[in-house]
Amino acid sequence: MLKTTIGAAAFALSALPVAAQDITLTLGHVAPPGSSYQAAAERFAEALDEASGGTMAVDIVPGAALGGLNELWAQLRTDALDLHLIDVGGIIAMREGRPFLVTWAPFLFEDQDHFRRFARSDLFAEMMDGVEAETGVKYLGYVGDRPPRIVTTAETPVRVPNDLRGLTIRTPQHPFVIAAFEAWGASSSPIGAAELLIALRTGVVDGQDNGVIDFVGSGYAEANKHLTPLDYILSGLGLWMSPARWEGMTEEQKGWLTSAAIRAGTDGEAIHEAEMEAAMEALDGLGVTVTEPDTEAFRTAIQPFLDGADGTAWEAGLYERIGGL
Repeated sequence: MLKTTIGAAAFALSALPVAAQDITLTLGHVAPPGSSYQAAAERFAEALDEASGGTMAVDIVPGAALGGLNELWAQLRTDALDLHLIDVGGIIAMREGRPFLVTWAPFLFEDQDHFRRFARSDLFAEMMDGVEAETGVKYLGYVGDRPPRIVTTAETPVRVPNDLRGLTIRTPQHPFVIAAFEAWGASSSPIGAAELLIALRTGVVDGQDNGVIDFVGSGYAEANKHLTPLDYILSGLGLWMSPARWEGMTEEQKGWLTSAAIRAGTDGEAIHEAEMEAAMEALDGLGVTVTEPDTEAFRTAIQPFLDGADGTAWEAGLYERIGGL
């Protein structure tokens, strides 16, 4: 059974001992109902329903209706929430998740397959084991891909870093992203998704950093007519369970949960590739010009930051270990 709840009123806490009756788990995430987060949550719910023979259901609460990123992590750790779905890099919101800061490093991953290999690697498991040991939360698995981060502008084709000089770009307020755009000559502006289209229309910002699927789906092409597939950060979605809820499961139920997470991730790969292809094909009809970047020039410009971060922002040599997977 699949149930999606938009409001927190339907939220029922569930850190009670597992009994013979059917179980409904509450899953919270911060993204809108039509997002890749929601699609991954629904794939997981459907896979869990099938694996459990209909005895385990998921009540999905999207759109940060239960709280923002920090609040959801806090609820998960204190067993006030059963499941939390978020970008793997979002684990850095917990102090214990800081080893995953490296996943925000520009040009760490060559392509989405490279990120998937990392997410399913022994190295990833080793890093996540440390987080689990310190927080008690249980990582269930990799449940879906996210589009690589691109750069779009209103009037300026961007091929090399110097083309960004003097522009104001809306980016996530992550220090690595801000450092990257500063190294490339641009200014970073913190504008929320709800205000971004208006900011682009009115010229408050010259461009934005996002995924191409969101760029097309959110109507940003109305104001930004130049797109550069820089693909400088790649990522994906993970799923975590609260400590008490996990410990309250039988071994069979634990197996259903982890297998459902794995299936959500593998089933989503073809869907992600099709959505990426469709979004790129839509650009021409939207009047958007695609400019291929001189990727090496962007890499060279950010290299001093990466050199300084190695051994300080993350464990020395970790960037190279992940890059070699």
